[in-house]
Amino acid sequence: MQRLKGRSGLRGGERATSLVLAPALVFVLLVLGAVAVDLSLAHTARRSAYRSLTAAADDAAAMVDAREFQRSGEVRLDADGARRVARAHLGLLGGAGPEEFEAPAFEITEAEVTTDPNRGVVRIEATVVVERVFGSAVPGIDDSFSFPVVATGRML
Repeated sequence: MQRLKGRSGLRGGERATSLVLAPALVFVLLVLGAVAVDLSLAHTARRSAYRSLTAAADDAAAMVDAREFQRSGEVRLDADGARRVARAHLGLLGGAGPEEFEAPAFEITEAEVTTDPNRGVVRIEATVVVERVFGSAVPGIDDSFSFPVVATGRML
């Protein structure tokens, strides 16, 4: 049986192909991992922001117009009180509240509170910003995600 010495079955220019592909593969895996971490963080922050805004809307929807109740006996939403309660919640979430309160996962940059006193509904539409962890290291990508979150609270 004849044995070929020094022959790997590869042509002369193909011997170092794996040496070039290995670092490229590692780089691609690191980039995909960074994208996965950033998207997971954004999804978690969106869920957290939604829960926080829903709590604010529910608390705001609990504001009963006492004067209307005393006057007519009808339970209606106090629109001004509901807006004040919702803004107080949003002030805390946006960092305008006590210094020891922090919400590092997200920041509320814009918020609009609308009320419907006849139906007892409070609707909060907010724009939430989440800082990227790894995406800021990639050129051409924004340093943060920005997305809308809408929450509705109803008077029971």
